[in-house]
Amino acid sequence: MSSMFEKVVKEAKRAATQRPPGSRYGATGEHGKTKDDTVSSGLFRILSFASVEPVTMERNKIIPAVEDRAAVTAYKLLRTRVLHRMRSHKWRNLIVTGAGPGEGKTLTACNLAVSISKDVNQSVFLVDLDLQRPSVAKYFGLEADAGLGDYLNGTAEIEDIVYAPKDMDRIAIIPNRGPVENPSELLTSPRMRDLLKWLKGQGGAPMAIFDMPPVLACDDVLAFYPSADALLMIASEGRTDREGLSRALDLLGDCNLLGVVLNRSRERSKVSPYY
Repeated sequence: MSSMFEKVVKEAKRAATQRPPGSRYGATGEHGKTKDDTVSSGLFRILSFASVEPVTMERNKIIPAVEDRAAVTAYKLLRTRVLHRMRSHKWRNLIVTGAGPGEGKTLTACNLAVSISKDVNQSVFLVDLDLQRPSVAKYFGLEADAGLGDYLNGTAEIEDIVYAPKDMDRIAIIPNRGPVENPSELLTSPRMRDLLKWLKGQGGAPMAIFDMPPVLACDDVLAFYPSADALLMIASEGRTDREGLSRALDLLGDCNLLGVVLNRSRERSKVSPYY
């Protein structure tokens, strides 16, 4: 199915080059999101292409814009272990979170999603479910006309908030443009359930990576977790304290915890400036 997906995307891009200047991917909105193109595949429906900024991705340490091979290798190893666990249980929805702020959970979620998209047999949605401090779009330099908060508040529909980054295959991003009120209530709302149903209904069994707020910062993860399959906890050496991590894990109870990723370890910093 992956070859079918790539063929459809390449054909759409080839057709776009034949259009008049200024409309590379069809009529675009203010921030360059396509309004009239729909690309379908056996993996999932991509509703629109959108630009990302390699310079911004490099500055924010998002692969493949970084050249640090140790960082790329680390995420490949994480991807392989995550995919093995998820596939063995037939799980598709993964929360990425941490105990507290500043532990690198968004960076990990973004790079894990990109790494997963490099597997020719797997597609992935990266969803910004941090409704209080969203930052996924900023990490990619993606400017969105509408985002998840707009959809949950009823001012946008699903087709308005799914973005396929140009020149990046098998990945789609659902960003969030800004903080919203009553986030935990929105995460359990009928519209959120409709979005999850839509994600599940896409062909090819794509994974969904949900970047969520820290567990100890609010009740969003606890509210949303019953709708997910598993959880990946992010910790940071020199920032995450043992007591805080223990409290977060206690709050999560008997969740399907894939493991704990340690960022910024002293050992890793000898070979890579990113950890």
